[in-house]
Amino acid sequence: MPKLVITETGETRTLRLGEEAVTVGRAPTNTIAIRDTKASREHCIITRTDKGWKLVDLESANGVQVNGLRTNQHFLRWGDKIEIGSAAIAFEREPGDRDATTETGSHRVPKFTRRSLATGRRLPAPRQKATGAGAVDPAPEAEQKLRDAIDQCLDVWADEGLEAAATILDEVWRAHRGQPREGELVEMRDSLLRLMEINKAITTEHNIKRLLETIIDAVIGLTNAERGFIILAEAGTTTIRVARNFDREDVKKPEDKISHSIAEAAVTQGRTIRAHNAQTDRELHAFMSVTELKLRSLLCVPLRARDKVVGCFYIDNRFEEGLFTESHQRLLEAFADQASVAIENARLWEENQKRLEELRTSKEQVEKLNKLLEEKVERQKTELTEVKADLTRSLQKLELKYNYSNIIGRNAAMQDVFHLLDRVTDTNVPVLIQGESGTGKELVARAIHFNGPRKTARFVSENCAAITETLLESELFGHMRGSFTGATADRKGLFELADGGTLFLDEIGDMSLEMQKKLLRTLQSGELRRVGGKDTIHVDVRIISASNKILKDLIKESRFREDLFYRLNVVTITLPPLRERRDDVPILVEHILGTLAKESGQPRPTLDEEAMRLLASFNWPGNIRELENELRRLGAMCADGHVTAAMLKPEIRQAEPRRSLAPALGGKQLKDVVKEVTEAVEKEAIVQVLKETGWVKTEASRVLGISRVTLDAKIEAYGLQKDEK
Repeated sequence: MPKLVITETGETRTLRLGEEAVTVGRAPTNTIAIRDTKASREHCIITRTDKGWKLVDLESANGVQVNGLRTNQHFLRWGDKIEIGSAAIAFEREPGDRDATTETGSHRVPKFTRRSLATGRRLPAPRQKATGAGAVDPAPEAEQKLRDAIDQCLDVWADEGLEAAATILDEVWRAHRGQPREGELVEMRDSLLRLMEINKAITTEHNIKRLLETIIDAVIGLTNAERGFIILAEAGTTTIRVARNFDREDVKKPEDKISHSIAEAAVTQGRTIRAHNAQTDRELHAFMSVTELKLRSLLCVPLRARDKVVGCFYIDNRFEEGLFTESHQRLLEAFADQASVAIENARLWEENQKRLEELRTSKEQVEKLNKLLEEKVERQKTELTEVKADLTRSLQKLELKYNYSNIIGRNAAMQDVFHLLDRVTDTNVPVLIQGESGTGKELVARAIHFNGPRKTARFVSENCAAITETLLESELFGHMRGSFTGATADRKGLFELADGGTLFLDEIGDMSLEMQKKLLRTLQSGELRRVGGKDTIHVDVRIISASNKILKDLIKESRFREDLFYRLNVVTITLPPLRERRDDVPILVEHILGTLAKESGQPRPTLDEEAMRLLASFNWPGNIRELENELRRLGAMCADGHVTAAMLKPEIRQAEPRRSLAPALGGKQLKDVVKEVTEAVEKEAIVQVLKETGWVKTEASRVLGISRVTLDAKIEAYGLQKDEK
């Protein structure tokens, strides 16, 4: 078996090669540990293959040199010298070894390079032709001598003479091919089988980029090339469409890595170019790029489609000579025909897809134009009030992530509340809602739940001020049968009922200190025990609490636990009282009257100017709840469907005059006030969205939730210009 003789800093040691791979590097775990700091921890590896012993550089920092030349991979031959830093490793054989597949110098026999030696065909003329007058071609004489030698074997050994001649031929073949004749046939068979698999893959791939990568990776794998390129002839010039290395990585700046002269010669002349060593090749050495790129092994195979050269395979190796054989050339020439068909099919498929997309786009444009015409006709038939209603709903959602249509308010303070809700809805953090009675705290809690990730689970609410401490404990945590008088059966509490959902605790500030302690324990551990029970029950509940009292003041008065406050008060939402959002009174009145009309099945009442002014001026200590109760009373009292100021309750009529709603002045009715406010907000919203979208009307109409035709009509109606500030 072969051996490696390692010399470093004057010391020599020997390692006999077996079946196991040999690793070389600075790490002590390597088979051969190198002390030189120029060696990487894992520098290279030597493995046995069907072709012989192969050395592969493991992407080391300083590289590997074999016989003075840097290489990435190399099949070792007897006497090869591997250099890593100051260490030298010689590839030698033991006396009597005859199985080194890479041996070239041990058999002193002529170098026959043709495949058929004893066939009935004449051998081709030698590479070195005789010159001069009267020169005689030596080929016939050499062929006759070979035939005479075979005849002599038959004379000496009879029928066994052919076997003797075959044995000699095998030795010659092994010496110069690096493997037995049957080994090359096996390799060719494996390559053809691999080629069949590759053909199956490329015939079904229509993405041109993935197809080219698959093809060139296959070419590199079949030939053990260092790099591979597919060059296609496009628009009168050659273009590198894909460039990969043996690690299936893209080659950076491929335009600087190939000889364009050789590639263009292969494409324009339609012939294969193969070089044992491009540096010494008489034909290729004239190209300046060959010298600059330091090319050695090179193979360039043209790609043909419909009797036309459409490009070429270009593979090379800058470190090894003679890597690409005649077998590789024939294999790639056969594969090139299949690859050309696959590339052409992929091109046609992509072209067809592009045309289909163009047709589809054209069809969509026609459909859009038809739709625009239909919408234009429909727009002319649609009443202005319906358009305003659609826009009002769109404005409610403008710039908001979730729908808060159940919470009526366009006041700036309410818009701040909506934006805060957008940020906390998706989370599971506890929320504390503070605000006076009647400001809509439960509506906000429901909006958080039904817009959030727990919307499919239950929303459960409890007013902590409405029941006693004993009953509240049972309501929240549940009880077991017999735990107290009247407990005739086991009963789940609100925590269990809201498991996976949301529990809303209203008027949390009215909860007793003892009950606060029990609530805190459950919030901290996520576990509870029913009243009278022993088992611990785990629950996953989001807590939303509310209070019309200032909890910090209750803490100072020792009426509320500070630790519970911080557990509940992760995010605070403060709802403004109705007296601080008087501009919302008209739309609240309109909404409430509409709701009451639907409930009663009666026409919606109308309010005169003075009645609306008084409603907007009143302080409403009970906030929206008080406003709703007053409107219910007015709806029941007005027989003719019209509400006057005289019908309002005395405290509203006698209240100190306040600043009235500006749009309500001037003798206008409620519908006129709403129209003016809506149009002002509508125009402002359209201008804002047009600016944000750069006046791309299609995108602006999508954001606003209206059609393109409707948007064009609004722009025309309001006289909007692109440069309007």
